[in-house]
Amino acid sequence: MSSVEKIVSVLSELERDIEMLSIKVEDMKKRIFTNSDKEISQLREKIREIAKTESEKIISAAKQEAEEKSQRILTESETNLTKLRDNTKLSFDKSVKLVVDSILNKKDASEP
Repeated sequence: MSSVEKIVSVLSELERDIEMLSIKVEDMKKRIFTNSDKEISQLREKIREIAKTESEKIISAAKQEAEEKSQRILTESETNLTKLRDNTKLSFDKSVKLVVDSILNKKDASEP
């Protein structure tokens, strides 16, 4: 084998090696992209779970606060209703007494 043939043979071998490396590089790129896509999907799912958990906490806290406020309003309403009933009863008793006194005074005034 002459030196030219050896050079051509070495160059040919080098060219095959370069092609094999190129194929391997392309394969590695595909695996990297596939892995990246998987990680992105996993991260998205984790973010959704975290967001869902946080939103549930926020909703739960808001619901609890609303229930507490509702209970305070109900208690205040019951207190005000009791006061209103007491005032109505008191006013009714005074009104009955006033009417009775008024009627009795008219009878007394008309009887001389």
